[in-house]
Amino acid sequence: MSRDLARDLVRLYRVRDWLHFIPLPAAGWIAGDARSLSALAGGTIAWTFGLAYMSAVNQAFDDRLDRPGKNPVGARLTRRTALVWSLPAALGCLATSVVCVPSRWHVAAMLLVASTVYSAPPRLKRVPLVGTLWNVVLALPGLVMADAARAGHPLFDALACAFSLMLLASQLIHEAADRDDDQSGGVSTIAVVAGPRGALLAAALSLAALPPVAWWLACAMPHRALFTAALCLFAAPWSISLATRALRGDLRDLRALRMRYRYTAIAAGAAAFALSL
Repeated sequence: MSRDLARDLVRLYRVRDWLHFIPLPAAGWIAGDARSLSALAGGTIAWTFGLAYMSAVNQAFDDRLDRPGKNPVGARLTRRTALVWSLPAALGCLATSVVCVPSRWHVAAMLLVASTVYSAPPRLKRVPLVGTLWNVVLALPGLVMADAARAGHPLFDALACAFSLMLLASQLIHEAADRDDDQSGGVSTIAVVAGPRGALLAAALSLAALPPVAWWLACAMPHRALFTAALCLFAAPWSISLATRALRGDLRDLRALRMRYRYTAIAAGAAAFALSL
């Protein structure tokens, strides 16, 4: 494999964009009834393959949408080539899950199907609100890929809900930043329909809901107050900041804002998780 092709594949799989999602199976494994280390390893590998497929198939069908330099498909790779290179990731996800975590092979299959219908024609990402919420749907399987996690466990439910609301806010900020690209490509995101200010206000509201919802779901958690406080210290200033931006119409440096949000959300999520144990 040439160095140029390797560089193009790293960009096709958008590895930098999802590295921070790799620990999700471990978080679900710890939050549930952790048992098998092989299931943890296999679930994490399968999830990593799934993230690579999710990114590659999305890039393949965004070739006429993304601004120049953002997407290697259309510039250095054809759509057909991108789809061919997405297949090893899909097969790796499913095969690893079947071999290492057979009780979760259906989760891997659902992840691949959900990723495909989101990106490939007719493209769920074109449907207002559905496309936004589908991004959360695509990330949640990571929490259950390692077999131990299950709905109904107080720690798992609280973490899954907190993660979903934090990710929803991130997606809305992303849509506000990419509004022009999405509009030119016919993708009707919330930012396209309601404007970037509407997307930022929706993100502020999702974060405002985070502390009370986390408190409610963490009712059986021994460190309920600390868990909720950590999320509140993150959510309150971000909710106020985003709402202020929306009301003032301050749309400067939204891509930089998105990256700042990502890193603070990672730190806050890790702190809340540690305090919940």
